Amino acid sequence: MRKQYDDFTQMKLKDMCKSMSDMTYTYINPDNGQPTKVPPSHYEKILEAVKENYMGEITSRQFLTIMYNQLNALKKEDEKYFRQALLCIDMGINPKDLRLDERIAISFTDNYIDDKQKQEKKNFHLLSQDIVDTYNESKESPFIQARAMEVSNEIDEEDNDIDYGY
Repeated sequence: MRKQYDDFTQMKLKDMCKSMSDMTYTYINPDNGQPTKVPPSHYEKILEAVKENYMGEITSRQFLTIMYNQLNALKKEDEKYFRQALLCIDMGINPKDLRLDERIAISFTDNYIDDKQKQEKKNFHLLSQDIVDTYNESKESPFIQARAMEVSNEIDEEDNDIDYGY
């Protein structure tokens, strides 16, 4: 059975962009109750872009994924030492140079974190509340999201304007 996707991938670039613009138009914005208008030229710029433009983003995401997986594995292996190591990093202390007062403070702080995590359960965050709030606010703010997209688009336009002499 042939699907719409199969037909879509066979289209020419300009027709594909017009079709994407039409698909986007069918989304009714819940904030203003109007269809979402995105000109076909927006999609055309994205689809015509050289793949290398996005390699940096892909590499960054993969590097983040690798770091996340490593940290998550360390946390699962021994959460106590994971927390203590993060505390050392955050406080600028090398574990091999710990003084007695620092060892006591790290142990006391780790116990505090462990107790707090047990009390707060899913609401517990290792990062301070202002950092968590900043993440949540920036994720939900249409102004921050729009500005980030504008900056990204400006960078893409600058990259497209560069004449490499090929």
